[in-house]
Amino acid sequence: MISVSLAWVAMAVNGELRGASNPQQVINKVSTDTRDALDSALFIALKGEQFDAHDFISQALAQGAIAVITQQPLDEQTPHILVEDTRYALGLLGAAVKAEVAPKTIAITGSNGKTTVKEMLAAIIGQQYNVLATAGNFNNDIGVPLTLLRLEAQHQYAVVELGANHAGEIAYTTSLTRPDVAILNNVSAAHVEGFGSVHGVAKAKTEIFQGLPEDGLAITPYESEYLPCWRNVRAGKRLQTFGLSEQADVRASQIELNSLGQPTFKLSINDQHWTVSLQLSGLHNVKNALAASAAALEVGMSAEEIATGLANVAPVKGRLTPMQLTENVTVIDDTYNASVASTKAALDLLGSYQGTTIMVLGDMAELGAEARAYHEEVGDHAIQAGISKFFTLGVLSQSASEVFNGRGGKHFSSFATLVDEILQTITQRSVSEHVTVLVKGSRSSHMERVVNALQEHYKSASLQGDQHAC
Repeated sequence: MISVSLAWVAMAVNGELRGASNPQQVINKVSTDTRDALDSALFIALKGEQFDAHDFISQALAQGAIAVITQQPLDEQTPHILVEDTRYALGLLGAAVKAEVAPKTIAITGSNGKTTVKEMLAAIIGQQYNVLATAGNFNNDIGVPLTLLRLEAQHQYAVVELGANHAGEIAYTTSLTRPDVAILNNVSAAHVEGFGSVHGVAKAKTEIFQGLPEDGLAITPYESEYLPCWRNVRAGKRLQTFGLSEQADVRASQIELNSLGQPTFKLSINDQHWTVSLQLSGLHNVKNALAASAAALEVGMSAEEIATGLANVAPVKGRLTPMQLTENVTVIDDTYNASVASTKAALDLLGSYQGTTIMVLGDMAELGAEARAYHEEVGDHAIQAGISKFFTLGVLSQSASEVFNGRGGKHFSSFATLVDEILQTITQRSVSEHVTVLVKGSRSSHMERVVNALQEHYKSASLQGDQHAC
């Protein structure tokens, strides 16, 4: 964070500075969590439905915090800034720091692929410039301002991920971010529970365009039923499309996948054409690369820098990360999260592998009243993708394996029996052919346990083999 004074902070958050013997006391660190190192930090006491950090103000001060932003008056010996709403104050402070540093900013939203596009852009821009990118999944109304507060004077670019689970959230976070470029990566059945329908998701994601300046650029997928809506919203303003269609402004052609499902393709923007190869697996990552390329070109990156940056992006743990457990056994870890669209994309990738293919799926969360129907849709897609086996664990996911029943579909009531069945199938099939297992589910399903169990099994088997080696 840039260095600012207590008085500057108070003005930025429309608060009243109290108890400060030195209003020019310098602040260069902000925290909302007493588990952080709080020495010389400004502590913001957030209050939510199930927590109230005002209960930990004394602890924060004892740990070295030099001032507090609070909704409750403190004693006059304690430096504090009194505000009506600390959560709103956090947003105001993040926006003020962003305005002070004034980096060229790209904001990204969408049902899927936000983090991947963010990583792609950070890799492209980071070759030449200092860039700040969202860490982890800090993409909600708390995470976005905390991301902006990480800005330093040397940051020339910011790549900020905007997520949402209810209408109005992106309108708020884009008002803080004020991007120069806004990417709406896609719309699908993700977090439907908070929006009522996929149409509600689309409407909420479109809020990202509200933060753009008059000459700002909106980037959207060409192959979307919502494109006419976005064009209407952006009437008279700049909008660029990406996709596989020849009509898309930024497009891919001549796509080829290697044995790991990693694509090489020709990227075309206007009359520029160049070849791109990705370390990331899956056809869907071609579209992610197109979105990132459009934004990167807009902020001044060259075709060569874009191609090199994209090629340097390695898989993020839990996002279609392939692991070779033995010569004949591959496990693909896609346990970071799951939506209908991302699960279909994972199935398409799995279907491209030779030999026995096993899909292991936990529940896809936050799909609302149509959750079972969405799981059945995924089961149908698995059939179309030509998957050999479809194993499920959870409550909702059973609907997917039931659709697949009779073709190698099976539901499990316990983690242990699921892992045993996977290992048994691998043992039977890997003697004569390659076996690929893809594990996926929403975070609440904790499907990473399956990946960890498979890794541990083969690690133990390898160690035992070493002990008996000559």
